[in-house]
Amino acid sequence: MKIVHTTQEKDSISSSLCKKTGISEDMILPTDSQGMDSLMKAYQTSYLQSSSEDEEEDEVRIDERYINILIPYAFNDLAKRGFIPISSALYNKKLKELGLAPEQRQKQPYIYEYKHYFSSPTIMQGWTDDMAEDGIDKKEHEYIRYAPISNIFVKGYNFCLPKPMLDSFLRNNKGKIAFHLSDEIVHLNRFLFNDSKASFAWLLHNNPEALKDLLLSYGYDTNEAINELVLKDISNAYTNVEDVSGLINTFIRKVYDKEPHIEIREGLMKTILRLPANDKNLKWQIILETYIDYLLKKDKAGCPYWMAHFTWKERYKAAAYLGYYLYKDRLRYQQIGSTSFANELYYNNEFRDNLEKHHYYQLPGFKEICDKIYED
Repeated sequence: MKIVHTTQEKDSISSSLCKKTGISEDMILPTDSQGMDSLMKAYQTSYLQSSSEDEEEDEVRIDERYINILIPYAFNDLAKRGFIPISSALYNKKLKELGLAPEQRQKQPYIYEYKHYFSSPTIMQGWTDDMAEDGIDKKEHEYIRYAPISNIFVKGYNFCLPKPMLDSFLRNNKGKIAFHLSDEIVHLNRFLFNDSKASFAWLLHNNPEALKDLLLSYGYDTNEAINELVLKDISNAYTNVEDVSGLINTFIRKVYDKEPHIEIREGLMKTILRLPANDKNLKWQIILETYIDYLLKKDKAGCPYWMAHFTWKERYKAAAYLGYYLYKDRLRYQQIGSTSFANELYYNNEFRDNLEKHHYYQLPGFKEICDKIYED
């Protein structure tokens, strides 16, 4: 198997291009051809091992040197394949939408900062919030920092490398190994940072998991098509609509940062209100109502294990949002009659007092909705 020295060395980023894209001199990384050779040899070994049933494939350590080798090669390849470099201002704006602005990252002990990038573990790649629930010990830090469960967000160059494994940026073409970013990486960057509709369509068709991960891991609930994708996935996976055990990290997520709290994906709930009001979509009312039942249930028996992660204060807040959108949806169907949410409102003094204390969470018209429910 032959290792090909690509023209990337000759194409290393010139000073003029760096200035044009706003990369400061201290953030420019040299093209490390020797380092890339070593990665290609590791890939070659991995490829040969994967072809042998007797050999166990070694896992590559995702460390700082590894990523620093990749960055200039990846940036050049992205630019060649239609990615338009963006300013730091636009990049930071997108990071803020993902909950990854510098001040937001400081609160998250499982995000690791380096000079040229930071890493953020994602749910679709193996991260679970349970890891951080009781604090992260030394062994867990080691795993999170170096295992292939994170997205890499590059500073200065302003792009991302999701799960940067060897087979994501090297390819074997008829026995020749060369640098070539996976199509998934190219299209994710073009969608996220260039707002490419073509790349979004490609991801929807070829890698919807990457889009769902944006909502599950980062609460990115402002894209209607991604929201519909997640709702469709829930609908297809759970035929029993009264079972919410598989809804972890969808409408609500418990985040264990320096100040543990819940994230409410209100955009996902709003998407339900834009679905056609037909018999098929009535199931979302059952799902929301069952979710509320579990949240406000005093007895934990039969509840999904992750419900126990929420404090009562968090449960009341989550139930309020779910109840608000439940009744907004019932209004579309012109439904009447009682619900379990109505029973909680009438009989659960703590829940009702919590709503009053928090001014019905500033949800437009929610106080009037609750007053009418209580009167009826």
